[in-house]
Amino acid sequence: MEVDDSGWGDLLGGVVIVLRRTETGERHVGLVPLEYFRHPNFKYQEYLGAATQAVLDGLEALKARMDEPIHMCTGYIFTGARETLRELGYDVRDVRIAGATQELAEAEYVKSLVELGVGTRRKVASMRSFNGFLAWAMEDLAARERYVKTGWSSWNKYRGG
Repeated sequence: MEVDDSGWGDLLGGVVIVLRRTETGERHVGLVPLEYFRHPNFKYQEYLGAATQAVLDGLEALKARMDEPIHMCTGYIFTGARETLRELGYDVRDVRIAGATQELAEAEYVKSLVELGVGTRRKVASMRSFNGFLAWAMEDLAARERYVKTGWSSWNKYRGG
């Protein structure tokens, strides 16, 4: 089983959590919604609990066995999930996720931004970088700040506050 995320370092939207059983291709997609990356939730790191719950939901949906190794992305957002799964007795291995699971996570993140209303798949994919998202948000800040992870301390610098 592989677990990866997408969107953590991106300015817009929430974070997608993907679990994929590599042997069969079975998968589960969860989301840590944008509100977890805004005040006051962000200040209290509530996104860590939401990410843990997304992983637990995925393991349940995929009927993961306790003896099935869980290869988890080393990203910070999984800090609580790693600890919780180990306490529950899962065999969690910290790895760099690449290939099909990473590609699925990236595609699901783009899809989540489309569903949020940021734009079409093509539009979102074409601006997919921190600077691309920042430029897009700043073009019409009054209308687009609602899509931004405003909890990051650097956001005030970018918005001129």
